[in-house]
Amino acid sequence: MKKFLIIAGLVFISLSVSAQYKGQFRAIHAYEMAYDKPFFGLNFTGEYFPLNYFSIAPSFTFFVPPTGNARAFDLNARYYLTEKEKQWYLTAGYGFYRRIFEFNEQNTLDHNSLNLGVGGMIKFSDELGLNPEVRFQAFGRNSMVFKLGIVYFIN
Repeated sequence: MKKFLIIAGLVFISLSVSAQYKGQFRAIHAYEMAYDKPFFGLNFTGEYFPLNYFSIAPSFTFFVPPTGNARAFDLNARYYLTEKEKQWYLTAGYGFYRRIFEFNEQNTLDHNSLNLGVGGMIKFSDELGLNPEVRFQAFGRNSMVFKLGIVYFIN
C-alpha cells in the first residue's frame, strides 16, 4: 500500500507539470500481455520529456492471473527517432515483477529485469493517439511483453 501511495503521489505531481514541447507530458492507458505467461494486464503510464526526443516513462501494471495476483513496475527511458504523426522510439530501463500465489508454499515470486524494446506513438488527433510497444525483459523474467495503449497528449 505504501508503494502504491508513493507512485500515486508521483503521478499526481507529474500531472501538475505545465510545459511546452521540451517539457511535454503524456498519459497512457494500455493493455499488456507477456508471451510466456498470458496474463492480461492493465497498464498505466506517464511520460515526461526532460529533453527533446528523450523521455522518462514510469508505468504500473496490474495482471489478472487465474489465481492470486501479479503486478509490475517499469521505469523506462525512451529515445524518439521520428516526429509528427508517427513517432517511433527505442526504450530501455528497469522492470520489477511480483506474482503472489494462492494455495502455494512459494507464496511470492519476484523478478528484476532489464527492459529493451521498441514502440510508437501514432497520432489520431492533437489529443489522442495509439501506442504499440514490444519489450523484452532480460535477465529476470526473460519474457517478451506486448502492449497496446491509448495516449492522451496533455500539452
